[in-house]
Amino acid sequence: MESVRRAVEDFISNNPPPVPMTHRWAGLTYINVVWQNKMVTGMLKSLMGSFVVVFLIMSLLFRSVLWGILSMIPLTVTICFIYGIIGWVGKDYDMPVAVLSSLTLGMSIDFAIHFIQRSKEIYAKQGDWTETCFRMFGEPGRAISRNAVVIALGFLPLLFAHLIPYRTVGFLIASIMMVSGIATLIILPSMVTVFEKLLFRRTTNSKEVVK
Repeated sequence: MESVRRAVEDFISNNPPPVPMTHRWAGLTYINVVWQNKMVTGMLKSLMGSFVVVFLIMSLLFRSVLWGILSMIPLTVTICFIYGIIGWVGKDYDMPVAVLSSLTLGMSIDFAIHFIQRSKEIYAKQGDWTETCFRMFGEPGRAISRNAVVIALGFLPLLFAHLIPYRTVGFLIASIMMVSGIATLIILPSMVTVFEKLLFRRTTNSKEVVK
């Protein structure tokens, strides 16, 4: 329908009618095009607004703007990677992609919440990030990685579906889980290592006062 519309618009602009007139589209197929465009645009705006809301919630949850920014890193990396690939291969931002945009926020931030919360709890007992990081890649790290792998494998059978939107959902969900899990387990520990003194400043100061 979009191809037909572009072709007709080009024809009319190149071959103007002999008398002034206007034309309007109608029909169920055209209504579906308009509906999809409005839905996609609305979902894109919702994604941008939700991104800000999630950051505010993370900052309140961890009582720190710096921790809030850190928790958004896996989410940001996942969105940029997945939707960068979609744009690179030339796929349109259609309804399945738009709906999955909102799911990306919840899935990607979930791993970051678990990693950061457990890191803070362990660091409060150990007082050393090296030991904390070693413990984080024990049980918590295994739980995050297995969660990502299990959910990703669970959606991969959709790649064999006959309908293209189902294939899109299967590929995107699996990719989102794997990329967000890898980003959480690799990027977050690296960032915490670099900014350890700023992130755990209160804990470090309290231990120095006790000494």
